[in-house]
Amino acid sequence: MKTLQIAGVRLEGLCASLPAHAVPNDEKAARATGVRERRLAAPGTTVVDLCASAARRVLADIGASADDVGAVVFVTFTQHDRMPASAVQIQARLGLPTDVVAFDVSLACSGWGYGLYLAALLARETGRRTLLLDGDVQSAFLAAGDASTSPLLADGGTAALIAPDASAAPWTFAFAADGAKGAALRLSRGGTIEMDGFAVFRFVATDVVRYANDFLSARPPSSFDWFVPHQPNAYMVRQLAKGIGFDAGRTAISCDSLGNLSSASVPATIAWRDVRGHVFFAAFGGGLSVSLGAIDVPDDCALSTVEW
Repeated sequence: MKTLQIAGVRLEGLCASLPAHAVPNDEKAARATGVRERRLAAPGTTVVDLCASAARRVLADIGASADDVGAVVFVTFTQHDRMPASAVQIQARLGLPTDVVAFDVSLACSGWGYGLYLAALLARETGRRTLLLDGDVQSAFLAAGDASTSPLLADGGTAALIAPDASAAPWTFAFAADGAKGAALRLSRGGTIEMDGFAVFRFVATDVVRYANDFLSARPPSSFDWFVPHQPNAYMVRQLAKGIGFDAGRTAISCDSLGNLSSASVPATIAWRDVRGHVFFAAFGGGLSVSLGAIDVPDDCALSTVEW
């Protein structure tokens, strides 16, 4: 598996914006998935609302101003408007400079890794901070009573600030995509989220485990402080961790309390569980696609959560 490396950037801050409304799963669903409750946004709440609140908090946490931001990357597949892009709406809401680079990325579950790679490139090349936003309001696209999605999928937004730093250790990434399997998890125009849970599980248990083990062949699990996977459900997280050599004590889980936040699940888990140190993340799902990364979350990185 080909890896890509980026040097000269650091993660300054990361905030998760979570709906205050927690919906408990019934006993049967909680036992089967390990998801006790999910965070669901109030009707009318958009992904821009959630991510804007996270962005304001992370800027405040590190004492940065709107003028310090040179680029905005917005990862979502549930944007409220087809146009203008969510990243451009954020530019206006936060009063960012008009010369920012601003665009959206749509990949669903694996998207944060792709967004982080792009944000790191922009921070290094522009010499200014990049604001990486990632979130989804999936509840607006759920079919009532769908037992494959309703007990799992949730809403949330995140904001990360990536800054140029010549002294920072390099980050390593790897990516994969298999569109032939894309029907396993899809959202058609005008429709609702459809998931073939068994097909997704098979993809994780075979393809994702293979990709992750290939990535880790040059960076053994023992070299990491934490493993932060995408959070489809607690059972799948634990099976994946076991398959690639991470014990429960170094595997961060948030879906038991937050639900599956799609691509925001990795950054939200880092913020929610206060994960710091050398981190291996694995994000996977819609596409079907995968993003893997080895990054550092410094001790002085501002991690926070807010409720919407």
